[in-house]
Amino acid sequence: MIRLAVSTEGPTEREFVNRLLEPHLRDYGVYATPIVVSTKRVASGLKHRGGSINIDRVKSEVGPLLHSFDQVTTLYDFYGFRGKTPGDSPELLMEQMTKALDTPDNFLPYVQLHEFEALLFSSPQRVAGYLGCSQASDAMQDIVQQCGGAELVNDDPQTAPSKRLTQIFRDCDAGYQKTFHGAELAVSIGMEKIRRACPRFDTWVTRLEHLSD
Repeated sequence: MIRLAVSTEGPTEREFVNRLLEPHLRDYGVYATPIVVSTKRVASGLKHRGGSINIDRVKSEVGPLLHSFDQVTTLYDFYGFRGKTPGDSPELLMEQMTKALDTPDNFLPYVQLHEFEALLFSSPQRVAGYLGCSQASDAMQDIVQQCGGAELVNDDPQTAPSKRLTQIFRDCDAGYQKTFHGAELAVSIGMEKIRRACPRFDTWVTRLEHLSD
């Protein structure tokens, strides 16, 4: 049995791990625990959680987990990663994270290209149907084709996956709200379909499946 900590950017990613990733990995002898990053401590001592990921925060959040779990991974968005410069890639940030932690053997970083919402573009029909706006399926599919794949829906402030979904479903009754719909939609799509459409994500999951080998 491998005890895996998944440092997540926010509650949506935490629910994704709890509801989809953890049950899947359990069949491989890997037991995943999502832990949302803390971003601010107020006078009362309580922590605000989620967002604002940067290399220093990775060190403070992930460092202690390395001593408490057999393996540690991350689920952060490239789009919102603070301190990156033009030309940086998720792979470069993952290298920087590893070096900042002194290259531990039990650390497997992952930065999603470009956002968690990219995974939802793996099934436009399912997303549109779930949100009660079936006509929006074509718009999502067009975006996937234009970008060359679900994971390639880009990270411009106006065209990031989350911004695209908000725009596409703005006139639909349900709309799209990440914290309310994100994990639920991913569960509805299912791990198999997401992996087929998102090769980077699939590679990460495959590596997690083999942690107990």
